[in-house]
Amino acid sequence: MIYRYDGTWTGFLTTVAIIRERGGTPAAITRAEPEQAGLFDPVVTVETDPERAGELRELLARTLSPGTRHVLRSAFQAEEPGMELLLFHFLELGLAVGCQLDGMLAHERVLPVWKLARAVGREAHRYKGLVRFQEVEGGFWYAAIEPDHRILPLIAPHFAARFADQQWIIHDPRRGESVAFDPARRKWAEVPLAMAAPLTLSAGEELFRDLWRRYFDRLAIGERLNPKLQRQQLPLKHRRHLPEFERGAD
Repeated sequence: MIYRYDGTWTGFLTTVAIIRERGGTPAAITRAEPEQAGLFDPVVTVETDPERAGELRELLARTLSPGTRHVLRSAFQAEEPGMELLLFHFLELGLAVGCQLDGMLAHERVLPVWKLARAVGREAHRYKGLVRFQEVEGGFWYAAIEPDHRILPLIAPHFAARFADQQWIIHDPRRGESVAFDPARRKWAEVPLAMAAPLTLSAGEELFRDLWRRYFDRLAIGERLNPKLQRQQLPLKHRRHLPEFERGAD
C-alpha cells in the first residue's frame, strides 16, 4: 500500500496513525503522486486529521524523550527520497522501546534518521546567519533563501524572538513555501507563497543595500583575497540572496 499525504507534519502524523490502525507495513509514504504504482500497490490519499494527529503527538510525548522527538521533527524537514518510510520505521521502533531509543544510535532504523536530522540541523543553524531581510513597499521585511532542506519551520522561532516587533516573511521560492510573522500576535505560520514578479524595495532599502555593498568592497584587502577559501567557507549556492555579493554601480 502506498500512502499519499499533503506534505505537512500534521499530515504525516495522520498517515502514521492510519497505518498503525490498519496494521501492516506501507510500501511507501509520499507527498506527491507516485510515479509508479503497481497493481499490487494501490494508492491511498490521506486526508489530514488534526485530531488524529494530535492523539499520536501526545503518545509520542509520553513515550519518547524530548531529544528523540527533536531528531524526528528535524529529520522530517529533510529533502530526501524515502524519508517518510525511514521515519515510520523509526517511530515504530521508538513506540516499542520508548526512551531506550536514545541509546540505540547504531540501530539500522535509527542511524539513517539521526544522520538526516544532523544534516538538517546544521543547515538550519547556518542559515540563521545567512538570512538578509530587505524592506519592501508596504512596510514589511522580506528575505529569500534556497536551502537544500525544508528548514523554514526550524529557523522561524529564532527570527520570531530576534525581530519580535517587525512584520516579516522568509521565503523559499524554489519550493513556494514561506514563514510569516505577525508582531501583533507574536506568532509565525507556514504560508504557501508563489510570486509572479519580484517585490519592490523601499527607497531607503535601495540606499542601504548600495552602502552595504560598498562597505563590503572597501573592507576587502585585495592582496589577501582568496576566492577558493571563500567558496569553501561560503559556497556559491548560498550567495544568490546576499546583497554583499551583488554587484552594484560604483
